[in-house]
Amino acid sequence: MTAVIRRAAAVLALPLLAACSAHDTDTTPDRGAHEDFAPASLDGLRVLLGNDDSMRAAREDGSDGLGLYELRSALCAAGADVVVFAPWGYQSSMSGAVSHSGSFGLGSPSDPPDEYADDCADAPGGGAVHGVCVEDGPCEEDSPSATPVDSVTFALHHGLRELVGWSEAPDVVVSGVNSGPNVATQIPNSGTVGAALAGQLAGVPSLAVSASVDEDLVVTPETYSATAAFTADLLARLHGADLLTSEYLVNVNHPHSADGEPASDVRWTEAGTGTVLVPTFTGEDTYELGVTVCGPDTPGCLPETKEDADSTALLTEGAVSVSALTSDRTYASGEDPAEIERLAALVESLGSS
Repeated sequence: MTAVIRRAAAVLALPLLAACSAHDTDTTPDRGAHEDFAPASLDGLRVLLGNDDSMRAAREDGSDGLGLYELRSALCAAGADVVVFAPWGYQSSMSGAVSHSGSFGLGSPSDPPDEYADDCADAPGGGAVHGVCVEDGPCEEDSPSATPVDSVTFALHHGLRELVGWSEAPDVVVSGVNSGPNVATQIPNSGTVGAALAGQLAGVPSLAVSASVDEDLVVTPETYSATAAFTADLLARLHGADLLTSEYLVNVNHPHSADGEPASDVRWTEAGTGTVLVPTFTGEDTYELGVTVCGPDTPGCLPETKEDADSTALLTEGAVSVSALTSDRTYASGEDPAEIERLAALVESLGSS
């Protein structure tokens, strides 16, 4: 489904790509003015990195894990100790799916991108990259893949301890960079978010990170690079502000970047409730699943009701969207914890320059 989401995002965003930098950030309430959210060093920070696109990075368009390697590179360059446990194969839109039986095997990318080979090589974890498959033995080319949640769960409850030597849980779980955005009603479908939620449910601070598309409906290498750089800086600032917590996960969506530079327009948002895509079924006896991009008059599409929705910020206004999500599905209207207020202030301070 990620390819469909990427296409939908492009359809929604293309008319406004040229205006991505036009938003007047001076109108944003400056809740962070009283506090300096300086980045802290990431030296030695233990990061479990996963995704739902796989760790192969073998496709020409980079949709099967190039974003993971860009994020790994940025975090390693900042001093973090990054270890990858990710699905062996493409697992987009797997949400919170898990395997309830069977055996897990591990595999390494047969031809990882050369430019990332030495990332974190001198860190305690050695920059290990593991693909997780459902196999009675090592992963082979056509082995069925473990899900994003399987991969994080295996790492947290066995792999990091027994294979990497980490006696304690990682300092943070990061999932991404995903090929395509995860906003609004697409969030529950997201394997990227599902992997991060698995970290949060295990009591580990977690981030989900996704990138949007260009005019050709792909996430460019430059956008992966910009998203990775933004995320490394955001993680350092969260660390410095003592806002790395498992009370919520941080969902980051970065717009297309033509020049590889992180976007300067950064918004504190809420998860939108409007429909982004609506399913369609065609045929007789056998029904082919498709999707339609939601417009104002598209049947089955609910309009967005939130003024600060993530989908509006990212797809309509071309800004970085940062939201706080939680695995707690209990409806709690009007809660405004102090930690969330500080997180909002930190995010808003990133877009003030």
